Amino acid sequence: MKPILKFIAPLLLLAGCEGLFRFGVWEPMVKPESHAGTSVRTKLALQDPALQRLDYLTLGSSRPVYGIDHEALARLAQEQGKVHVNLSMPGSHWMTVDAVTGWLARNKPRLQGGIIASDLMSFMYPGNGSYELGIVAPFRHFGDSAAVVGHVPFKLDDMATWGAYSALAQYREDIQDYVRAPLKRRESVRWWREHGSSAAILSRNTDESRDMCEFGVDAVAACDKIDAASGPASDGLRHQCRELRAGLAQRPDFAALMRQQPLPAQMQQVRDSIRARLRGLDWQQPPVVVLMPLTGAWKEASPLGLHEWTLSVLQPLAEEGSIHLIDATDALQDGGAPSCSYYFDFYHQNNRGRDQLMQQLLPRLQQALYGTAARPLAP
Repeated sequence: MKPILKFIAPLLLLAGCEGLFRFGVWEPMVKPESHAGTSVRTKLALQDPALQRLDYLTLGSSRPVYGIDHEALARLAQEQGKVHVNLSMPGSHWMTVDAVTGWLARNKPRLQGGIIASDLMSFMYPGNGSYELGIVAPFRHFGDSAAVVGHVPFKLDDMATWGAYSALAQYREDIQDYVRAPLKRRESVRWWREHGSSAAILSRNTDESRDMCEFGVDAVAACDKIDAASGPASDGLRHQCRELRAGLAQRPDFAALMRQQPLPAQMQQVRDSIRARLRGLDWQQPPVVVLMPLTGAWKEASPLGLHEWTLSVLQPLAEEGSIHLIDATDALQDGGAPSCSYYFDFYHQNNRGRDQLMQQLLPRLQQALYGTAARPLAP
């Protein structure tokens, strides 16, 4: 009997630890600056007793984090006697939309509606990489592994994908980082608790005034100027330039792929999973799907026909009334000023770009969310 106990005891201990981690035992100590840390702060803000009701929300990646005026949307909701919060988080893709809307359905039901801010690049692949497992970890439940694997396929030889099935595996690197410097982690957690108010997390805008006019954003060739420059401004852009050049060198033709019968399996998966998620939202109103602006450089480096492919996924949903669709992909193309003045890198809008976009978006969002006449954007 003893040999059996020696074999079973470690398994029981491991299963117990896995259960505790799935129930969130580690969340109070997650590194605040990590993807999971951002999600933990967002979830805690949603559970704040001061948030008595939640009517509307914004979901999306870092592009809406910087590119949408969350304070204006909160004021607009307040004028209607409603509450609108910002749940967009850097790195989010469709798996995050799945996990967060699922958590809300379990914990914050009776949502009236909201905005899902995406972009053309989010319609290329079913998943956005194993790092997104960190974003969704605090919002997951026990029975969602099959859905998660649809976004991040499990690979036995890739430890980063083990988090699709195991919360303990997901947090392993975070635990290791804590063990190396526990005092530093505790100080960081304490600082964020003292400075990260729920109101700031759920409604405050970012503040970014830098622009890209030293280099440009309209073509991948802008990276030649970045390579020739020195200093922190160019250092932070070189990684994006590697991605742009890789995209340009491996540019598939989605227009041609769309004509294939049957449609390539990966494109079918993208189309079907996105449509299923958007149709399955248990909101009182159809979601407003906003396609965020893209710089000229990313349009040049993205697959041929990607815009047409994206609309082919979404337009049938708009026609059947499952979504409201606002295509702002080209909204900053002719904004009365050079495109470079609207961005602080190849991805993200600065304050001026956010304001320029919202002059166009806010009246349409007001009509889609509240069915009321447009009003000027408040300063």
